[in-house]
Amino acid sequence: MATTNQCNWCSDELASLVRNESTLIEVPAGEVIMNPGDPVQGAYILEQGAVKLFRICEFGNRHLLYMLQKDGMCALSALTSLIGGTIGIMAEAETPSKIWVLSKGFANELFVENVEWRNMVLRSILSSWQDSMFMLDQVAFKPLKSRLVFYLSTHAELSSRQIVAKSHAEIAEELYVSREAVSRTLKTMEKEGTVHLGHGSIKVLNIQATSC
Repeated sequence: MATTNQCNWCSDELASLVRNESTLIEVPAGEVIMNPGDPVQGAYILEQGAVKLFRICEFGNRHLLYMLQKDGMCALSALTSLIGGTIGIMAEAETPSKIWVLSKGFANELFVENVEWRNMVLRSILSSWQDSMFMLDQVAFKPLKSRLVFYLSTHAELSSRQIVAKSHAEIAEELYVSREAVSRTLKTMEKEGTVHLGHGSIKVLNIQATSC
């Protein structure tokens, strides 16, 4: 994205300052950007694409925390950059993504000196906390069907054809449930006419109208 384009995540003045001091990296879909225990290079801002953040348990299983989409800041990278330490999550590109990486030193200087940047960091921390609490509520209080409705509707927005290119096993891994349970629920949803199941993909039809 050219630096002359209007910025959607902050003022053009701050965007110009950030981009001049940042490195733009391009990440293909499926590539891991950060692993638990990795040192933080600085603040990450998603210019284009979608990135998923996972919590990894001691046995290596992973659970989806939330998905960061276009113009979003990775709050954990910004916060860890400020207070030190290593990252506690895994970040993986869901779609081909472009990410601005602002160096740790300059990000910290901005946090002290620039009110707009400081507010941007604080808002992103609040937003990520709210997204994580929403996912926790889904796990604790919602039936699997409701969780699948949210998962599929969110992922369908990434496709112009409303297609989620995921197998039942991949969805089960991210939601940390059994593949059999996912398959049973999806087949029920297909009978209701809300989705169409293909080979390794799911076409979302009228999922917003589903009663969960």
